[in-house]
Amino acid sequence: MSPNRIYHLFVIPPFNDTFVVLKLLKKLLIYWSDRTKPIKTFEVLPDQVQLFARAGFWPDEFRCRWMHRPTDYFEVEWNKELRIESPQIEDNGMGAKRFILEEQIAECNYASFDGSLEATRRKKFAYEDFIPSEEPNYTNEELLTASTLVYDKKSGQLIANCLLGLQDDYAAVYSIGVIPAYRGKGIATLMLKRGLNLLKDKYPILRLYVMEGNDAESVYLNLGFVPGVQEIQSMYIPMHD
Repeated sequence: MSPNRIYHLFVIPPFNDTFVVLKLLKKLLIYWSDRTKPIKTFEVLPDQVQLFARAGFWPDEFRCRWMHRPTDYFEVEWNKELRIESPQIEDNGMGAKRFILEEQIAECNYASFDGSLEATRRKKFAYEDFIPSEEPNYTNEELLTASTLVYDKKSGQLIANCLLGLQDDYAAVYSIGVIPAYRGKGIATLMLKRGLNLLKDKYPILRLYVMEGNDAESVYLNLGFVPGVQEIQSMYIPMHD
């Protein structure tokens, strides 16, 4: 818990009066939180949806699921017209980290997701919303090396990227995008294979989070990612003026 958010609620059997606990936590959250903003809970599992609904949380309209696949060795062969790099991070001088090429990454992701359902789910509508801001603080050298930037050699443009980070100590895909003009060439699959390959013997699995109905889900399934249970992306108590 922290102001305006609660997640990963569980109780240890044989205690099972989770609703009473949640009501008390909700009371504390309302006292603790900024009520000009909603109070949110994330990645709500099916067996807890009604629990949070009874406590006054409203469901988000999007349903998502984690998918995972064991890391493995792959032969990855890139088109000679493409240049492959790993992203780098630096200290921004104020104690936080940033991607050295964060503007290029933001432009690539903006072009990849602008106007899509995925952007709507993430509430990202402007270029500024796609500037990487959090994930450099949840990564390490191994995950940076396994992340991928794909450039068109001729134009020098960043046309695809796959950024990996930590999620509950697991390796996870933070974001993956290919600009429209370069789709259908297997670039997303190659970026994921590269990540799975470079993380072999370092992390047992690679995770990613996908929205129901996302066209990319078939790419993940074809690559051997196994879907977990469907979740509601978030539930929330509306803001109060």
